[in-house]
Amino acid sequence: MRSAAPLLNPLRWRLAAALLLVPLLNGNAATAAESVPAAAASVAGPVSSKTMSRLLLTDVARAGQRLVAVGEQGYIVYSDDSGQNWIRAANPRRTMLTSVRFVDAMHGWIVGHDGLILATSDGGSTWAEQRFAPDDEKPLLGIWFKDAMTGIAVGAYGLYLETADGGKHWNEREILLDLLGDDGADRHLNAIAAVGGDRLVIAGEAGTVLTSTDGGATWTAPTAPYQGSYFGVIALQGQAMLLYGLRGQAFRSEDGGATWTAAAGAGPVTLLGGSAQDDGTVLLVGAAGSVRVSHDGGRTFEAKVADNPSAFSTALLLDAGRALVVGEAGPRVLTLAPAANGAQP
Repeated sequence: MRSAAPLLNPLRWRLAAALLLVPLLNGNAATAAESVPAAAASVAGPVSSKTMSRLLLTDVARAGQRLVAVGEQGYIVYSDDSGQNWIRAANPRRTMLTSVRFVDAMHGWIVGHDGLILATSDGGSTWAEQRFAPDDEKPLLGIWFKDAMTGIAVGAYGLYLETADGGKHWNEREILLDLLGDDGADRHLNAIAAVGGDRLVIAGEAGTVLTSTDGGATWTAPTAPYQGSYFGVIALQGQAMLLYGLRGQAFRSEDGGATWTAAAGAGPVTLLGGSAQDDGTVLLVGAAGSVRVSHDGGRTFEAKVADNPSAFSTALLLDAGRALVVGEAGPRVLTLAPAANGAQP
């Protein structure tokens, strides 16, 4: 087992699913993070636009019409007006938070450093702690729930947890050891997503792609199209999916990961997050303010230019021409304007 030191080192986490953040941000987020008010983690209430612009936010999700974002210093913020104003929810920990997901307008979960798992049943206004395991030194990076009871969390060094009672109890399984043996047992699992029915996909480091057709009961490890790190997977129309990650690598599959086709125009900058709509629009964002938009279901992408670009961790499409992006400079609504002179951010 390798040392956990690189994971717990500077800067926060998730803008490279936690492992490549410092080189990707070129040190810029360190200054921004130092300027965030070090208020007690339990303080809740409205957050000023100045503070929001300084926050390193790692993920954002919908809870019905509400937007909920998470990030550094245990910040959980939500907006009921499409990102114009934000309110902070109370959190007993100042642990770095990495991922947030909701199964409906009320029920959601957050994961983060120190093996932290939080849950809400009121749309993100309040959160209860379900798990905290700092001695393990295994940050959690991704979370998925089928419904209010059944869920899976994944993280560093092959950490894989599952629950059948809404998170009251979490059981650990060593799925990588079974699939890849000792050489792959401690690979980082960066994200998990459902891509149709009971089919799940886990994206990880060193070309790790795991698929399940039975909601996580069993897993297989199909041959990956690229042996570098993957930071996420997006469900597309039908049972198609888009896998993306290091150096702008992005691949589309329509057969559960048996075969892959490279997406044109997605690179060359590392891709860290994104989302898709039913009309075939797919948005990917990442390091150096990179923004890539597809209108054909992730087959081809074009570059867009963001005003005052900074590293983006992920994005939610609001409509055909706008997206809420979060990253090292907090949240912002991005107009997906054409790239100037073929610029490639």
